[in-house]
Amino acid sequence: MRIIYKSKQTKLTPAIKTYLQDKIVKATNKLLGKDNESALLEIEFGRTTKHHRKGRIWWAEANLALGKHMIRAEESGENPHEVIDIVASELSREIKSFKEKSQTKNLQGARRVKRALKERF
Repeated sequence: MRIIYKSKQTKLTPAIKTYLQDKIVKATNKLLGKDNESALLEIEFGRTTKHHRKGRIWWAEANLALGKHMIRAEESGENPHEVIDIVASELSREIKSFKEKSQTKNLQGARRVKRALKERF
C-alpha cells in the first residue's frame, strides 16, 4: 500500500506522523489484509485557519483508493489526537462495510448459480 501524507496550515511533526501511522495506517493494513498491494491511502491533516485558537480548528481526512472505489473519512475537532481517532474509526467502519458488500455480491451470485443448476438437473 502506498501512503501519502499532507499537512495544511501546520507542520507535520514526527509525533503526529507516528500517531497517524499507529492509528490509521496499521488499522487499514490489518483490515485490508492481502488486498492492499494496489491501494493508495492519502492522509491529510492540519488546521482550518492559522489565526483561530479555540474551537474546531483541527481537521483530518483519509482517502483510500481501492482500484476504482474510493473510501473516505473526514473529521474536525478541538484536539488533534481526538480527530485522528475518529477518522481511524470511521475509515475502519467504511472498509468493513465495503468488504461486506463485495462478499454479499459473491454470495448472491453463488445462490443464483445454485438455483440455475437445480432447475437444470
